[in-house]
Amino acid sequence: MNKILRKSSVVIGFIILIGGISLASKVGNTETTNEKKEDSTESTAAKVNYVYSLKAQNETLSSEVIISGKVVARQKIDLYSEVTGTLNKAGKEFREGISFSANELMLTLDDTEAQLELQASKSQLYSALVALLPDLENDYADNFQAWKDYIDAFDLKKPIQELPKTKSAREKLYIGARNIENQHINIKRQEYRLTKYKIYAPFNGVLSNASTYEGALVRSGQKLGELTHPSRYELEATVSLYDVQFFKRGNKVTLYSEATNETWSGTVARFGKSIDEKTQTQKVFITINSSKLNEGMFLNGKITTKALGEVVQLPRKLLINNNQVYTIEHGKLKLQEIEVVKVDHNKMYIKGLKNDTEVLVQAVLGAYNGMPVQIIQ
Repeated sequence: MNKILRKSSVVIGFIILIGGISLASKVGNTETTNEKKEDSTESTAAKVNYVYSLKAQNETLSSEVIISGKVVARQKIDLYSEVTGTLNKAGKEFREGISFSANELMLTLDDTEAQLELQASKSQLYSALVALLPDLENDYADNFQAWKDYIDAFDLKKPIQELPKTKSAREKLYIGARNIENQHINIKRQEYRLTKYKIYAPFNGVLSNASTYEGALVRSGQKLGELTHPSRYELEATVSLYDVQFFKRGNKVTLYSEATNETWSGTVARFGKSIDEKTQTQKVFITINSSKLNEGMFLNGKITTKALGEVVQLPRKLLINNNQVYTIEHGKLKLQEIEVVKVDHNKMYIKGLKNDTEVLVQAVLGAYNGMPVQIIQ
């Protein structure tokens, strides 16, 4: 009897043990299932991107064309010597930064040798004319007095005067055969060349470059420096073919320097005729009058264009594939086709969006059509 009771106790204990293990297994599976559900829920929540947006509003707007370019002198000349000689001092030093008024003597070259050659040529002509007087008195008496008066007034130190006019073809041949006219023309050429030894400022200007100095030997054809007008400049800017239509000759353009924080007013002066094939741009030249500018400065500018009707202004960076933007509908991204009316430096003006349309205004990594998003209020 006792043996039977022991066996029964063992069987009952075994059954209880098996039941406990089974119950623990079910509880564990339930917890695992709950954890998986929680992980799944968290994973689903993690896939939703939180984004910023704005509501599109169609309105009439004025846009601006942004330009930039380098300042160049509108009135600048290179100074060259047309003769050879030693550079002498002429009032002011010939140095970079020195200012000269229009018609002011800038520099002078030693012309001693040229003066002596001119005097010699005049002396030869004078001697030749004196030798003609007897024949003129005998053969051309009607014009003798004119030649006599010319010789009496002849001065080696004064500019050569025009020869008396001949009164007959015979007299003209006689004078021509004696080489008188040729000598006279040669003297006038020497006098003209003598003026090249002095260089005067053609306009009010500043020496922007000086490549010689007092006492230096200057040769014919040598560059002496550059003279620049101190306040006449122009800006050479490149503008897209679309934006060129907004520039008219005489239009005012606001220009500014980011380096000096100064602003200037410029005027559209002319347009380049060639088109850059790569960038599809055209040159626009804007004149500026200011003594505070310097050649080589970079300026930015802007011009207000005509009004654009019923457009939405958005950051240019939002444009996708040249004709699309991301909108948000029912918590998902949607690629919306639009028409780009105009593009500024960092803005664009578009049509094709209804008022209050939610537009994505930030970059979303891996964005695609239909991506779930939630707008940050």
